[in-house]
Amino acid sequence: MNRGIGVLFGLLVAASSQGRPLFVDGFEPPSIAPLFPLVDGHFELPPGPAADQLRWLIGELAAGQTTTIAEVDAHFDPAWLAQTSAETTRAFIDAVRTSYPNARITDVIGVTPVRATVVIDSPGSGPPSGFVSFGTRYTGGGRITLFGVSSYGGSVQYPVDRTLTMSQAVAKFATLSSNPALLVGRIGADGACSAIDGHQADAPRATASVFKIWVLGALGRGIAAGPIASAESLPMVASEIAPGGTINAEPVGTPFTVAELATLMIGISDNTATDLLHERVGRAALSEVVGAYGVTEPDLLLPFLNISEQFHLFRSFPLAEALGYVQGSQAYKQQFLTERIEPLGPNSGGAYFHTDLLTGGTWRASALDVCCAFGQLRRLPQGSEALATVDAALGAQVAQPDVRGGWDRVWYKGGSLASGAGDHVLTHAWMLENAGEDPYVVIAMANSPAGGIDAFAVQSITGRLLELVRLGR
Repeated sequence: MNRGIGVLFGLLVAASSQGRPLFVDGFEPPSIAPLFPLVDGHFELPPGPAADQLRWLIGELAAGQTTTIAEVDAHFDPAWLAQTSAETTRAFIDAVRTSYPNARITDVIGVTPVRATVVIDSPGSGPPSGFVSFGTRYTGGGRITLFGVSSYGGSVQYPVDRTLTMSQAVAKFATLSSNPALLVGRIGADGACSAIDGHQADAPRATASVFKIWVLGALGRGIAAGPIASAESLPMVASEIAPGGTINAEPVGTPFTVAELATLMIGISDNTATDLLHERVGRAALSEVVGAYGVTEPDLLLPFLNISEQFHLFRSFPLAEALGYVQGSQAYKQQFLTERIEPLGPNSGGAYFHTDLLTGGTWRASALDVCCAFGQLRRLPQGSEALATVDAALGAQVAQPDVRGGWDRVWYKGGSLASGAGDHVLTHAWMLENAGEDPYVVIAMANSPAGGIDAFAVQSITGRLLELVRLGR
């Protein structure tokens, strides 16, 4: 079988609140419904533009199927076709069909309304498999804007890492950045975290987009208390368009549900979805959740900035002024935020780019803080709209192949901050759970003021840690 089809994508990747509890404790094991049920050998994907178009694509890979130019024109966005002709696109689909005839999805890595990452293969075929990166517009018929397939050999681990013990893997992770933190641990029934192994797990580190789990926490509490509903519609507004938002190409006024925005914020770390939800829940609720979740040094997260506000610190002020904010009292920070940052509105660049602030002047928390946030999020009431929204968001993405297998629930959030010197911050946080058992966590936080973090080396070691947890549980 010819699998030389080329690499187009790299592997890295409401009701009244009266009488309604925000959290629940008890002895009843949680009921965990699969987000992507496997039925008759096929994964069932949730509705949405990306999943709908992906189902069409998988159908086109049936042996003997022919994709027409008219079908390409109907399913691919004009922006795609302006760069890649319909004929070239059809030829690529033909090549994928030849390499993976009758392909099925064998692993769901991530699915959100506008992006999906899956592994495909022909029934009964061994490695290599196809690693598929896929994306669509949200509006405009949800047409395809991103489609790539690369060869996946069956492991993200380098050969040298595949025999490492837990302690060896922890020690190696500690060499991959100048300021690392790592926790391999478990979450108890009360949401408390305990360590199995780790390195400086109680030391604050820059979180990058992992800070969004506290935004999700405030959202979950808002849904549980009643002021917010997961089906509530939020239009995209110009004032909340943030740097790096995947949905930024959608027209202003496009309505998204709160649940969709939560999945976009967590599943593809969409920054505009984040700022829309930040505005909806409000800074006061975010401050409350930081306190309620027991963050050890809450002043490092407060006042809780949104994406554009944080990027204004990076880009819009001389370094001395930005450092004055970072090192100031809470009163000074609030005044600076109100008088200097908020009037600037959404960030679209600036005269500066302070790389020193990527690790020392951004959202910071410890690996234990992140673990405790997972613990609090899973204590939302069983069967509630709040927990369903949180579960769908945190379960939308797992970052690597071969993570979901063997677990009833996997939650994930990661993030990065980079400059021309590469990654200064690279973070991965997983919670892995089977019904009736205390969950495990693997939380890996690589920080380097000089940049240059090797994302593939981090991926390899975290892949080994995830494997060791699965095998040793």
